[in-house]
Amino acid sequence: MLLLRKLHLYTGLILSLALLLIALSGGALLYKNEYWALRYQQIDSQDVRPAPASLATAIERAYQHYGAELGSLKMPEPDMSAYHVYLPEHEEALLHVDSHEVIDEWQPRQRLMGLLFDIHAHLMAGDRGEIVAGIIGLIAGIMAITGLVLWWPTRKTFNIKRLWPADLSRRSLLSWHRDAGMVLSPLLLLFILSGSAMVFYTSVQKGLNALFGDPVPQIVLPAGTAVDIESLLPQTANGFSTDKLPLPDAATLARVQQALPDARLTFYYADALPQGFHRFRLKRECELHPNGLSFVYTDARSGEIVHIKDACAMPTGERLTNIIYPLHAGKIGSELYRVLGLLTALVLAGLAVTGVVTYVQKLRRKRGR
Repeated sequence: MLLLRKLHLYTGLILSLALLLIALSGGALLYKNEYWALRYQQIDSQDVRPAPASLATAIERAYQHYGAELGSLKMPEPDMSAYHVYLPEHEEALLHVDSHEVIDEWQPRQRLMGLLFDIHAHLMAGDRGEIVAGIIGLIAGIMAITGLVLWWPTRKTFNIKRLWPADLSRRSLLSWHRDAGMVLSPLLLLFILSGSAMVFYTSVQKGLNALFGDPVPQIVLPAGTAVDIESLLPQTANGFSTDKLPLPDAATLARVQQALPDARLTFYYADALPQGFHRFRLKRECELHPNGLSFVYTDARSGEIVHIKDACAMPTGERLTNIIYPLHAGKIGSELYRVLGLLTALVLAGLAVTGVVTYVQKLRRKRGR
């Protein structure tokens, strides 16, 4: 038990700063859309559902603004009335829901939420930082379990009143650290391990598919007509011309929505256009993922549907993998769950801080002696 206590202590001290940053940035990101609605007067939290014709215009205007650099266009969300543009090098932009004019555009670290996401997901160190954050999450999960083991011998001293420290004495902070960590341990494990699972998403998906004997997910499309986007987007005085580009029209978007009648269109992706297809992402009512993981592909020339991937018909392992993100990001449609996510983030930050503070207090007491 002494060895376990020392392992828990020194591991926590080493990871304390990283855990503090990950916890606080994650807690703030839970309310990203509300922040944007406050920051930009052109955005509100109304549930706007544009008609197919308006969606087609938005896609066309996104191409006019960004041309071949357009990565994807996220449609207005239930709590944010704006189009969200994703560009190369993690650049982002927001377009007005009616005029489709640019509200703002930024690199990851140029705006508060972009900076917080870079800290939370990448520790501001790119892909390597993301891997490190995933490993830290796995270690933090082990720490939560060892914390429960260390708490068990002291279980008879548990007092619900100590879930708020009476003062800043070492004894009071240690009691809070021990008891709050125990009470929130299920949520701590859920949010921490789901975050690591997102980092190692492919491995987790393969493991779950193998566990349930599911086939490897594949998308087989018919041979398309190649589209050279660069040649179809000549420079003009006002940017790019979309006259020759086979963009999805209102009829195509109506077909997409009719393909899965209960679904909400969430994304348009430009990545399939060079192969002669348009790729759309939808969220069905049966899906927990806020953006959905159902996809519809249409022929870029004719607008006819060529492939549908229904998330509700996916094998068990794949469907379980799909709920990792909404569980971690607090996006399961429950405001109570999001509040619990914020509480968990604050408690994790408090555990990191009190672990360091009580250790420093111990060193000072030893010096005083």
